[in-house]
Amino acid sequence: MTDRAVPRAPRSLRRRIALLFAAAVALTALALTFSAYFITRSAQENDAVDKAVAQTRFNLFLADSMLPADPAAANYNRLLDAYAIRGDFSALMIAGADTYVSGPQVTADLITPELAAKVDEGRIGYQMVTMAGEPTLAVGGRARQDGPTLYFFYPQGHRLAQLTQLRNVLIAVGVILAVLGALAGYWVAGGLLRPVSTASKAAAAMARGDLDVRLPEGTDEFGVLGSSFNRMAENLQAKMLDLESGRARERRFVADVAHELRTPVSALVGEASLLRNRTQADAAASPEITRLSVLLERDIGRLRQLVDDLLEISRLDASAVETVIEPIDLVQFVGHLVRAHGWSDAVQVTGREANILAETDKRLIERIIVNLVQNALHHGAPPVVVEIRSVPDSVPVVFDADKEEQIEAAFVQVAVSDNGPGVPAEHLPHIFDRFYKADPSRSFARGSGLGLAIARENARLLGGDLVAENLPDRGVRFIFTLPAAG
Repeated sequence: MTDRAVPRAPRSLRRRIALLFAAAVALTALALTFSAYFITRSAQENDAVDKAVAQTRFNLFLADSMLPADPAAANYNRLLDAYAIRGDFSALMIAGADTYVSGPQVTADLITPELAAKVDEGRIGYQMVTMAGEPTLAVGGRARQDGPTLYFFYPQGHRLAQLTQLRNVLIAVGVILAVLGALAGYWVAGGLLRPVSTASKAAAAMARGDLDVRLPEGTDEFGVLGSSFNRMAENLQAKMLDLESGRARERRFVADVAHELRTPVSALVGEASLLRNRTQADAAASPEITRLSVLLERDIGRLRQLVDDLLEISRLDASAVETVIEPIDLVQFVGHLVRAHGWSDAVQVTGREANILAETDKRLIERIIVNLVQNALHHGAPPVVVEIRSVPDSVPVVFDADKEEQIEAAFVQVAVSDNGPGVPAEHLPHIFDRFYKADPSRSFARGSGLGLAIARENARLLGGDLVAENLPDRGVRFIFTLPAAG
């Protein structure tokens, strides 16, 4: 099985839960912060207005007490002096056309038309103004019906500074709570999702073939999940053991049958060859008998090939094939094979580089290439081209001034292509399956259906692979990849 790592989710559920916790805590802290701030500010404003109005009422009462029926300027100044010692506020007094102030910062410009209108109605009015750059509560009223109009200014800078400090403290507390909420959410999410992570790792281990993995069981939801997972793993393990046992029995059966058939089939091959030779040499033998002897020899030969293929596939399944790995010059080696089998007229060998060396087993690579070339000649059409090439990798080319250039690569390829009709697209993915036979026009019906399967198994045994593809304009191409020398 393919060894794959545990897939990681593009968006972590643990991170999302932590962010959700942080957002919830932040929103809660924000709501509490704004509520506390506005409630406190409103209470302070109301308290400041109440105190200023109460102080103003007392100041108006004091003016009624201290001013005579026909006050002079000295009386007004004495009243302002009395106000100066009674609190932290400033005063402005309008008596007819005269204006009296308790300090240079107090001017008539501080009186807005709205505030003056309220005072003219005989009520006590108040309004926020800015005096000497500081927020100030201005409260005005009339001492008596025919008395002077008085305005008192109560600084609010200290109170508003306390409100600002309170706001900053509440914001800092909200941020701290949000951070703590994120940390708490991350910790809680870790505890909640730890069984999920364990289950994911167990599933990944099972996907890699480790059927002994198990999850802890318990009484909660994750415990029930673990119990179900363990039962599934046990059932799957039992099924896989049964399947492996059945496959082993099948392999042993095929190997035993092929082994038992090999001796009598070999004897039949010799007897059929002898019968054919005698019937061909006997002038009295009828042509029908001669033809039947030839067919008998050919069919027994096919039977022998099938038995040999079954023995070969059994050895491959049992990993009983021994290999002798050595460096081979592929261009030279394939050229010898083509000449030895008499294919020089129908098979063309090409190599893109001078010395293409492969680390491989001569016997196995000979069987693979011979199988591919025979398949191309039998089911395709000449010319058959065997192209040998190196597959470039990050390994640099080695140059030696005293020797011929050596091309180094991670792999080399042997591509066998023919000029036939190709393989139908629906059959191409299955041509390496055992006993698979496609359409008779380019089928493998005349063979055992094991040749290409054995070729691929041998290729993989050598550390390479064998694939097939249809060419765009003609035939099919088999590409045999194997490790390069070095």
